[in-house]
Amino acid sequence: MQMMKYKRFVIAIVLQIFVSISPLAVAGKLAIVIDDIGYRAREDDAIYNLPKEVSVAIIPVAPYATARANKAYEQKRDILIHLPMQPQNSAQLIEAGALFVGMGEDKVARLVESARMQVPYAIGLNNHMGSKATTDRQTMQHLMKALSAQQLFFLDSKTAGNSVAAKVAKEFGIKALERHIFLDDSDALEDVKKQFQQAISYARKNGTAIMIGHPRKHSIAVLETGLSNLPDDIQLVSLSSLWRDEKIEPVKPFSIQFVIEPALSSVPPFNTVPLLRGLPRE
Repeated sequence: MQMMKYKRFVIAIVLQIFVSISPLAVAGKLAIVIDDIGYRAREDDAIYNLPKEVSVAIIPVAPYATARANKAYEQKRDILIHLPMQPQNSAQLIEAGALFVGMGEDKVARLVESARMQVPYAIGLNNHMGSKATTDRQTMQHLMKALSAQQLFFLDSKTAGNSVAAKVAKEFGIKALERHIFLDDSDALEDVKKQFQQAISYARKNGTAIMIGHPRKHSIAVLETGLSNLPDDIQLVSLSSLWRDEKIEPVKPFSIQFVIEPALSSVPPFNTVPLLRGLPRE
């Protein structure tokens, strides 16, 4: 009976230590995409110093597009084509190589093929602007057919609440995701901090949060601090792990198991063991 009590006591202590050092079994997943890569050397470099799980979305006609794609590939970082698409406001300036409503299927296919040549190693595509293009079903059908031919995933930046892009992508058998949080709609530091915390809360509540940001001073500062101090229940993941529905395993703690045998003198019938030097027993 005393032996059983002793073993239960030891097991209870070991379990208490294990629970105190182990991570939560289920972590909220946080995926981050930084848009508009390819224009500014200093800001781009700061983004590339963040953990490799942070994905980069590169505008094809940006002056450093191909160089940034090559660097991301060397870092084993996910690369997206950040394709300009027609916005609702026709007065907004938009880069060359943009997708416009009314383009024919062949022209859209050539557009995507050209963009992929400018952004090598891309595994997916998301929209730059596009509040009008992503709401037009026929335009999205042409786009998704081109993505299917190029074997590219799709991320809807959700610049329009009534976007049909992700729905059409799935109709074409393309794995599609949608943005949940914008990090820096407002460039004010306190607003950016608030949005980062909003992404943490969203991941906790829904299991996954996809956040899009830009290579700006305050965004970089918030990401550098926030990612180095992520809560234990939040796990930074690559976008590709979500596209591929990969299971994210929590880090297993280092543990040692001890087999503890009770001292002989504590085991009935408590036989006396002679001392090694042969001293007489009192």
